[in-house]
Amino acid sequence: MRLFPVDLWLQFRETLGLKESPLGIYYTNDKPEGITMKEGIQVCMIGLLQNARKKGQIVYFDKSHFGCPGGAYYMGFFESPIPNIEYFLSCGIPGEMEGERYIKTPERAREYFAKMIPRRAPATYCVFKPIDQFQAGVEPEVVVFFVTPDILSGLFTLTNYALEQIDAVYAPFGSGCGTILTYPLKEAVREQPRAVLGMLDVSARPMVDKDILTLAMPYSIFLKLLENVSGSFLGTESWKKVLRRI
Repeated sequence: MRLFPVDLWLQFRETLGLKESPLGIYYTNDKPEGITMKEGIQVCMIGLLQNARKKGQIVYFDKSHFGCPGGAYYMGFFESPIPNIEYFLSCGIPGEMEGERYIKTPERAREYFAKMIPRRAPATYCVFKPIDQFQAGVEPEVVVFFVTPDILSGLFTLTNYALEQIDAVYAPFGSGCGTILTYPLKEAVREQPRAVLGMLDVSARPMVDKDILTLAMPYSIFLKLLENVSGSFLGTESWKKVLRRI
């Protein structure tokens, strides 16, 4: 278990001009002391994360408290998405279901789900909490930033710098919850993991401020970002010009 590098985190937070702490995500069998969805309520889980982002509260979900079946699927609590999801995302079913038309045909939607398949939840609870609240003995699997374009530009550039790649960030099609958890978990097991740009899901956009996007990554990448602030572009006048208006 790696110790959380507090000094590097404080330098990182100040240099990037972060307005809120990124959220660490992990699974546990110990029920957290926090807030969750009411059972049976149908609402996007992204909205509840406002409590972790802006109030510093712990937010958790389980197989009975998830907000939306899609969110439960992407967190790994359900083995399959909602029935007829391929029609919901595409053209719909005349007289029965209106389609969102995010994917052109049901066939293409089925191809997407055949490749997506989230990892099964390894424990009872999926927990989201500010990264600076993590204590020794608990380590997040994924870290997700909710940020404005100016801060995102710094994170994007630093990710490529730290990983010594020009394509260390990618933006796959997916739901808001899929891009902050499912995709980063898939990246964590790749030989060269990447960060995931998200919150481009039209349905999830109303759950965040109009100028907010996400950048989610395996914890290993987050640590590399902290280690690479010194000596990077973040010390140049080019970044300082951006920072002055953040």
